[in-house]
Amino acid sequence: MLQSIRNRSQGWFAWAIVVLITIPFALWGIQQYLGGGREPAAATVNGVEIPQREVQRVAQRQRQQLLRAMGANAAPALLDELRLREMAREGLIENEVLFQAAQSAGYRVSDEQLVTRIRKIPAFQENGTFSSAVYEQTLRNQGMRPGNFEPMLRRDLIIEQLQRGIEDTAFATTREVDEAVRLKRQQRDIGFLTISARGYEQKVTVSEEEIASYYDDNMQQFVSPERVSVDYLELSVDQLAKGIEVGDADLRAYFEEHKSSYFKPEQRRASHILITVASDADKTAVTEARNKAEELLKRIRAGESFSELARKFSQDPGSAREGGDLGFFGKGIMEPAFEKVAFSLKEGEVSDPVRTEFGFHIIKVTGIKPGGTPDFSKVRDQVAADYRHQQAEKRFYDAAEQLANLSYEHPDSLEPAAEQLGLEIQSTPLFGRSGGEEGIAADPKVVAAAFSPEVLEQDYNSEPVELSPVHMVVVHKKEHIPEQQLPLADVKQKIAEQLRHKKARDAAFAAAESIAHKAAEGEEIAVLAKERKLKWERRNGVTRNDTTLQQAIVRKAFRMPRPDSAAKPRYSAVQMEDDVAVIGLFGVKDGEPGSLDGKEFERERRALAASYGRSEYADLVKLLKVAADISRLKEAP
Repeated sequence: MLQSIRNRSQGWFAWAIVVLITIPFALWGIQQYLGGGREPAAATVNGVEIPQREVQRVAQRQRQQLLRAMGANAAPALLDELRLREMAREGLIENEVLFQAAQSAGYRVSDEQLVTRIRKIPAFQENGTFSSAVYEQTLRNQGMRPGNFEPMLRRDLIIEQLQRGIEDTAFATTREVDEAVRLKRQQRDIGFLTISARGYEQKVTVSEEEIASYYDDNMQQFVSPERVSVDYLELSVDQLAKGIEVGDADLRAYFEEHKSSYFKPEQRRASHILITVASDADKTAVTEARNKAEELLKRIRAGESFSELARKFSQDPGSAREGGDLGFFGKGIMEPAFEKVAFSLKEGEVSDPVRTEFGFHIIKVTGIKPGGTPDFSKVRDQVAADYRHQQAEKRFYDAAEQLANLSYEHPDSLEPAAEQLGLEIQSTPLFGRSGGEEGIAADPKVVAAAFSPEVLEQDYNSEPVELSPVHMVVVHKKEHIPEQQLPLADVKQKIAEQLRHKKARDAAFAAAESIAHKAAEGEEIAVLAKERKLKWERRNGVTRNDTTLQQAIVRKAFRMPRPDSAAKPRYSAVQMEDDVAVIGLFGVKDGEPGSLDGKEFERERRALAASYGRSEYADLVKLLKVAADISRLKEAP
């Protein structure tokens, strides 16, 4: 049939095929024609979709954070991938619900507030000062651009305003603080003895039947997860740029041709005091705001500190704490009226009140960086890097097309593409469906390609995987280890140890409960401890944050009911991490609010109010989620 088509691929037959192919592409697009369609959303919140790829990205990031936190004890197989995805999805749902609520409530973030927050992020600073070059490079390293990052940050700041509006307005009454102090600063007189579970391990036995039964009931614990490793070819602009030789003549020509790229526009550093007034406010409100601004201007010109007045009176929360400082900025950043005045003042000058959509600003220029084009010698290294990058980009797209063609034409091997393009075949360690810890195996798109049927089952090269617009890889299966149920013989010893340890802890706890019961019935606890060669200790005045005792002992001691009297203490047994303990509670002394000085009392009041605020915000989140129209895509394990 194919030969027949070739024979007829001239004249009207060829044109008929072209028309038949073109119509579906024009009507539905290539993706729909190929059957790819649009991936279903992981969830929708009041009609707003949350993409599955975003859930996967967040889950992958959380997984990497958990593995780093676990350090040397990291065991990727123990992480519940479905649970991680569910947590990631719920976090994104919560974020969307809060963003919609904040927008509906009228919360907004001005350009000035956004710029101020960006300038304060340490990752974007050089020697403690914001650097545009560091900012852009840092974002590029994360696969982002300012056009993507700034809307995300603005969104986070809007949500933060809602959160701060709830949490920062919570308060605690004097009576509530008194009660909290009584509980928080309470002291307890206790005694305790510790029983080691290890001493019972030699006294307990584990039968073959128990081991087999535990294995049968918990087989999911003893599975070796599916893993794969891949060979891959990597192509990137940065990689190509390293191999490009540069000559001084070429660089000078490039510099002259792109001189405008090295022009540094003038920048101004300014501080401001903002008196807010709505853009649609009535005449009375506008007059009142202008009068406040003019009164502050009089005080500044009379010699009062601009920064101190900004801290006290400016209604821009982002800059007021910094004495009104907005840092350095170029043209096109600030609101036009603000910018026009800021770039007309000399260093040290203070403006008359300037009206913008946010209110009245008093502007003081505190620094000026003149613009201009530097000499070639001063920017030669940057020019060389830019030239290499430009030439590498030109080569990249041709090389990318060749890589795609060669890996498709030779689907069972990477070697032809490697030889023709001069690329090195690299390999990854084994990794599971949740991805590896570093390198390309940590990228969800690479993981998806590695476990695709074409790569995993048919042993073909993957299609080029775009890690960024200037970075791609093609992968080929190197080794595949399917999920395997570990045989009982391989885990028998591990199960025996687990069961032996559990039995020993149960035996120790039973002994502790027996001692506690006898002591509560009136037998002398010190005698009971001596008979069993255990050490009985007394501690008076134990506080909730005591770090000299096992935390399990402290927590249990503060959960026990008050004793009726010192002559009739309470006793209880408690399970610790490995051992068990018997605790006696002899007396309770409440904290005394009257012993706090003014500063301590206010500190306690703020801490309690902050706790209330967090609780109220959590309640708000729950209410918003209940009220929202949320649908979740059922996810397969």
